[in-house]
Amino acid sequence: MGQAFTAIADDSNAPLYNPAGIVQVQWNEATAMYSDLFSGLTLYSGNAQTGSDQVSLNQSYLAYVSKPTSLGSFGVSWANFNTTHLYREDSVALTYARNLGDFVPVLDNTLSLGVNLKYLRRGFTLDALTVNDPVFQNGSTSSAMTGDVGLLYKPDGGVLEGWRVGLAAQNITQPNVGFQEQDPVFLEWRLGFAYQSRLHPWIVPTMDFTRTNGVTGVNGGIECWLFHDALGLRAGGNNDEADAGISYYQALSKKFGFRLDYSFSAPFYVNGTNGTNRVQASVYF
Repeated sequence: MGQAFTAIADDSNAPLYNPAGIVQVQWNEATAMYSDLFSGLTLYSGNAQTGSDQVSLNQSYLAYVSKPTSLGSFGVSWANFNTTHLYREDSVALTYARNLGDFVPVLDNTLSLGVNLKYLRRGFTLDALTVNDPVFQNGSTSSAMTGDVGLLYKPDGGVLEGWRVGLAAQNITQPNVGFQEQDPVFLEWRLGFAYQSRLHPWIVPTMDFTRTNGVTGVNGGIECWLFHDALGLRAGGNNDEADAGISYYQALSKKFGFRLDYSFSAPFYVNGTNGTNRVQASVYF
């Protein structure tokens, strides 16, 4: 959906967009995702020892989110970006969220607060030309801790019924993951809006506005669930790409189900690629 998920954030992908959203996960949920970025694009590492190794770009994501408990909702996730033979990034997050109505009854379940505690790590693969580079004199990996905080507003009555508003601040400490010089991970703000009408609850349009290091992004999309929520269709786009996706959900019993997702992204500014393909599998128990 063009990465417009801040105001929906209703599954185990929520820690990536708005940690407050995990309060909406009603079952224990585990998910695994793999993405082949810019397939068909030919890149080489220029490795002097092996003679220009071919490089691929990919992303992976693993997550587990608990169903709500008397103490709130919990999650743990790992996200990875990898450039073979060259570079990788890892992010591990512990997520906690709770409905603020647990403390202020008048709010009921309309407002939730969530936080991520994150460990970030990045590393380079060195070769004969870079092993003695002074940039890496203290090692080829760098790590830092940071956090995210998010709010989700979902009124269940009145003139605002059906609207969802999400607000998240990511990497709030702007941690330094540089080597020889400062290289901060910039604070990112996300403000999202979505609408699910009572008359047509199967279709949900959504829009996100992002702000990072002085750059504003606009992301928009739409999600439809058909055949008693068995088939999901999505489309969207942002400043960099156009996206489309499909999901299939199957309940195997009252306490177990699974969902399969596929999405395709077509970049606007990258030539020589067949686009990005993502596959994801989730289980509910």
